[in-house]
Amino acid sequence: MFPFTYTFEREITKDKTSDNVIYTARDILREKKVQNILYGPGFVSFNEGFFKERSNWDYLSLIDDGKFTYNEESKILTYKVKLWKLNLFALAFLIITLIYFEGFFGKLLPVFGLIINQLFCYFGSQGLVEEVAHKVNYLS
Repeated sequence: MFPFTYTFEREITKDKTSDNVIYTARDILREKKVQNILYGPGFVSFNEGFFKERSNWDYLSLIDDGKFTYNEESKILTYKVKLWKLNLFALAFLIITLIYFEGFFGKLLPVFGLIINQLFCYFGSQGLVEEVAHKVNYLS
């Protein structure tokens, strides 16, 4: 279940201003129907809050806080994401499974669930930053 925070960095190969990169990240988040987007000079962040009615049923609705920052001098796009809710869900799944199931199945299922959870968090977040970097570098 650790880490609860991931940081990804991608190089932007084209000469783009900070505003171009941030607006592209903001537009991709809007396409994914993220509701609470805050953006300013050099950053865009989103926070979905705790579980509530959402229009998106993407994994992004389970993220506590995600933030894109762009450094124009080094041309590095950084994406930092906190995944407390998804890990909290996995912990609840682990506890319920350990209480109600016994034997080999009861020990294998929670471990398998935690591994799947971490893979889901890592590759989902990595895919989002790749999508932003690809759109900035090749499509705009």
